[in-house]
Amino acid sequence: MKIPFTLRFAYYSFRAIVRAGLLLLCAWIFLIPATAEDVAALGAREGQTYPVGLQMMRAAKVFVAVAPPRAYDMIAMGLPRDVPPFMVRLALMQMAAGNVLPASTRVSPTTPTTPTSRDIDGPRFIQVD
Repeated sequence: MKIPFTLRFAYYSFRAIVRAGLLLLCAWIFLIPATAEDVAALGAREGQTYPVGLQMMRAAKVFVAVAPPRAYDMIAMGLPRDVPPFMVRLALMQMAAGNVLPASTRVSPTTPTTPTSRDIDGPRFIQVD
């Protein structure tokens, strides 16, 4: 039995659209450089094209926009501790807003990076006597 041409055409068209959409989504997450809004949200230096946490923030944006409420329940069930679904949703919304890293690891544009007393010249390993 052969499927009619119109149904085959609709099926292959739908499949091509889904593949193109997934390709576009992956390119946006991994390959497209950060915009000024992304850099500001992540608290990175101006001019950085791929700041730390960019891919995580973009993936969280997609998840928050697309996922149904039941998805948060399923994630909460899969976590090892008793984490309520509300906290999972809150964490993902914070990741989507750009609060991906702890504040101590962010680089502030106003504070210059100065060498600390722990910086040494030479090899950075310990030899055992």
